[in-house]
Amino acid sequence: MPHTIAIASGKGGVGKTTSAINLAHAMSRHDKRVLLIDGNLSTPNVHVYLGWPILNKTLVSVLKREATLKEAIYKHHSGLRILPSISSASELRSLKSDRLSELVQDLDGEADIILLDSAAGLGRETLGALDACDEVLIVTNPELGAVLDAQKTVQLAHELGKTVLGVVLNKVRRDKHELPIEEVEKLLDLPVIGVVPFDDNIRKALRKNEHPITHSRPYSKSANSYEELAEILLGHKYLEKVMRKKGVKERVLRLLGLA
Repeated sequence: MPHTIAIASGKGGVGKTTSAINLAHAMSRHDKRVLLIDGNLSTPNVHVYLGWPILNKTLVSVLKREATLKEAIYKHHSGLRILPSISSASELRSLKSDRLSELVQDLDGEADIILLDSAAGLGRETLGALDACDEVLIVTNPELGAVLDAQKTVQLAHELGKTVLGVVLNKVRRDKHELPIEEVEKLLDLPVIGVVPFDDNIRKALRKNEHPITHSRPYSKSANSYEELAEILLGHKYLEKVMRKKGVKERVLRLLGLA
């Protein structure tokens, strides 16, 4: 079975979808077959970010049994493979997000790693996405409101028995108005394993259909951060990164079954 990770947040606008796209692309450059699924059925944006406003067969088509999984998987020119989701308001009532777990199991053999971009908030779509995955990665901003919302998502993931890998702090400016990393870790009781700086290249890439930024602008600040995060999640730098953080060592050892 593929390794499945839900990319989740407590609220919209924190850069969750951007992180999912660029992290998936960065991980795929390490000889891994990666598939990005847009699990946001109500307001999906992965296909928009990648410059594909119209697609005939998507995750919604599969859920409605109008297409097979293989028919709904697309390959971007960057090499990134995605299972997009496009829905109309009238379709939302009949769609069942709890079928995501079943669909993910059906993808056995199609990928080594599946990243699932979940919906923001704590609704049934988020619940379905978290339930379909083995692990969860939290994306948030260094702002109190965003972190407190993320706290609820962490709690939900724990209630579902999921392993929460850590936190990605996105849009970091490193000014005096932001929460320090140590405070974010304390509030969420999780290590911050990725810090992505605020980067105007992200907005430029979206406007010019140049995502993933790790493909179009690989030497940008944000691209470098996603590349490092990919290496951490693939195990290349995980222990080195989190073991340096005070108060995290014992928790990480327990997570890995070494304590």
